[in-house]
Amino acid sequence: MIYRIASARAGITPADIAFVESALAANGESAALAKLWRDSEAITALLDLKGIHRALLESPVALPVSPSLYFYVLVRHAFVAGGLDHPGLADYVAGVLVEKLDSRHQSSRPGSMPGWVTHAVDFVSVIQAAHGMLRFQLEVAAGDQFLVLTGIFAGFLHQRAERSGAPGPAFYESFARQSYRNAANRPGIADDTRELLYLLAETFPLARASLNRMTDRCLF
Repeated sequence: MIYRIASARAGITPADIAFVESALAANGESAALAKLWRDSEAITALLDLKGIHRALLESPVALPVSPSLYFYVLVRHAFVAGGLDHPGLADYVAGVLVEKLDSRHQSSRPGSMPGWVTHAVDFVSVIQAAHGMLRFQLEVAAGDQFLVLTGIFAGFLHQRAERSGAPGPAFYESFARQSYRNAANRPGIADDTRELLYLLAETFPLARASLNRMTDRCLF
């Protein structure tokens, strides 16, 4: 089963590379970037540098970087601080944030739901009627949707629960974890996709808490 999973690092641009090179030079560091960007482990080590994270957060002017670089660095550093040292996990979650939060980006991944879908019942009704590949895609989309809502917009879920008695973040966290597990159990998917979805399901509480802290400190 071929399925394109979200990836922030896949969207890194030449302007991003130039920004990283400039940030390294400003911090008295140097790197042969032309070679490093072709090495996955080297990219991880490069973007793990605190100087890059600091440059993104402390720039006094609008940053000439893509949402892909911005969200990957923020998510990666938040995850490492929260005990999640798996670059692929940060890459996926940052890719989901790019798809959901960048108004210029329209997700081309099948099964994605509109951003206004904020109730689990909206997913349940379409998932139950779907089969095969479409059901898998919808299960992943459900996990992604509520990863973003519980990680970035937890305050909205709390307020809605207090105002109307709707389920709170804990319910949607549980729903998202089960959605990722269900998707991972589908036959025929690639091993690396299955591994990532299982990892998302198992580490979801840590990922969500890391996103909550990142949101409080860096986004809003």
